[in-house]
Amino acid sequence: MDEMEPVDYGVLKGDLVFIRNNENLVQAINQIQETLANVNREYENYPNFTVEEKVRFDTLCAFCVNSLFWMHEKMLGRPSTVMDDIKSDLDRVREAMKRLQSIHDSLTKRPRVDQPAAQRFIRAGLYDANNPQREQQDGTPPTKKKRREKQMDAE
Repeated sequence: MDEMEPVDYGVLKGDLVFIRNNENLVQAINQIQETLANVNREYENYPNFTVEEKVRFDTLCAFCVNSLFWMHEKMLGRPSTVMDDIKSDLDRVREAMKRLQSIHDSLTKRPRVDQPAAQRFIRAGLYDANNPQREQQDGTPPTKKKRREKQMDAE
């Protein structure tokens, strides 16, 4: 944004805490304005978003609007009953954002099957009638003991 003009605090120029809080508030307002400008630009691409991007965008907007409303009500000094309702809405949006993140993680961080290795395991475990070395009498693979016995009989 543009450079801030120096503020004449008048009689409050000696109150450093007030000046620091006021400057922090001005910076926060400027950041909110930048964020809202970015959201406004991104909204033009909303029809091209995927479903996940739309959900992320909507939850972000809901969180921003509720946060701004909470700040507005807090600055006006509203009673705590109104503030509790806004806080519960913020908590609901936060939970939705956590659910969205967990769904995203479960879809992207799930284990993948090594297909060539799985094919080798399956191929090795199947009976092959054309391979005489894999002769099985009762349908179970030969154990080491049976192999040793066959070797001793052959000698």
